[in-house]
Amino acid sequence: MDTHVSAFKQTQRVVDDAFDASASAGAHLYLCFGAHRIRIGVLDAQRNKFVALEDYEPSGLTTVDAAIATLQELSTTHPLLQQPHWKQVRLCIKNQQFTLIPETLFELKAREEYLRLNAVVELEQEVVHHYDHQRLELVNVFTVPAKLEAWARSHFKGSAVEYVHQTSALMEGFLHMAERTTRPVLYIYVDRNYVTLVVLQGMRLEFCNSFYFASYEDFIYFVLFVLEEKKMNPDQDQVVVWGELLLNSELHDVLRKYIRNVQFGKKPTGVGYSYRFDTLFAHRNFDLYSLHFCE
Repeated sequence: MDTHVSAFKQTQRVVDDAFDASASAGAHLYLCFGAHRIRIGVLDAQRNKFVALEDYEPSGLTTVDAAIATLQELSTTHPLLQQPHWKQVRLCIKNQQFTLIPETLFELKAREEYLRLNAVVELEQEVVHHYDHQRLELVNVFTVPAKLEAWARSHFKGSAVEYVHQTSALMEGFLHMAERTTRPVLYIYVDRNYVTLVVLQGMRLEFCNSFYFASYEDFIYFVLFVLEEKKMNPDQDQVVVWGELLLNSELHDVLRKYIRNVQFGKKPTGVGYSYRFDTLFAHRNFDLYSLHFCE
């Protein structure tokens, strides 16, 4: 199952000893897709337990088309992606082509118009989708690369395929982990050169956006901007971090410098994990785990 493909290389892999890829009809396949990372996860539906997880990252500069080509290649050689029949297939899309609309204002026929207010939409290359956050009373409108949708439609024939934007997966995961509190909490998810910032006060969304950063100065600027915008106190209010951030990194050091109450997040509760997952950092892979709560 160790696989190497052109442009992308495998950087993370855990598989439960008892997992059999041929039993995919009783499992959920979760895919997180972006130009700079492909993450694959499998959940055994009967045991409600994650049993496999893999990461693929490019060795250098890459594109969305290169990432799609990697998936296409993997689907002919990789034991997981060779399986076309799953109980559920859910794809998480990582891009900045999204916008949040109040549920009461949302109209299906106006999805493209909503999105064009915040992004450039190229309908020759993208397909517009949406995800309904019932607890937040919001709808997330986003784009899926047309080539990716075409690949999924042709490859997973007979499987139910759903699309979710990364911000939706994160918001549902944060809601699942949130505690009842009178003060707002800032949730930070760090990806490769991107940071998603979500503020929740109880079960109410106060802020959600994703930013590109090229340096740790950019990174902390966005964090402090959101804290100030939402009138949060960096010395008192809670800040929880997930994603691709290490304890001894510059990003973590700069967070500690400006914010007193920073803590690493944990794997979501309410779902099991193979003992093989014990070797992974608990604050990583949260976007993929949270796909399980995007019903």
